[in-house]
Amino acid sequence: MNGSTPKYAHAEIERRWLVDLPAAGSLDGLPCCVIDDLYVADTRLRLRRMEDAASTVVFKFCKKYGGEDISEAIANLYLTEAEYRTLSGLPGQRVRKRRYAIAGGALDIYGGVSSLAIFEIEFATVAEAVSYRPPAFARVEVTRDPAYSGAALAVSRGVPAR
Repeated sequence: MNGSTPKYAHAEIERRWLVDLPAAGSLDGLPCCVIDDLYVADTRLRLRRMEDAASTVVFKFCKKYGGEDISEAIANLYLTEAEYRTLSGLPGQRVRKRRYAIAGGALDIYGGVSSLAIFEIEFATVAEAVSYRPPAFARVEVTRDPAYSGAALAVSRGVPAR
């Protein structure tokens, strides 16, 4: 990347925390969507299907270029359902999560016997991100911890793609 954002990409500036779910309170009535991600094997590509409570579905293909600290260059391409179906046959790891809009950010809950919850929030500038104080339910920051990246969670909590 050589310190510059690739053409057609933008900087994603975000921070992430592990969440104490009981401290977050009831999620009933909060805007929610179900997200199915496919992290394509041996790449930095992600195929995503998002469905909201009104059954509106959005398909997109994302490339994450990597970055330093809390800023990373990414590019998204919105797809038709037919394009999504074609790409969904790629090898990789899949993961499903429920995303709730809460406290100005997003609370992602990864299912399973013991649910994992991560709060994330995006910012316009690095300075804004650095000065941000998370809500009380956000406990341990995992922004820079590779074990909590989407791709790593797909491996640990997901299922292999067909």
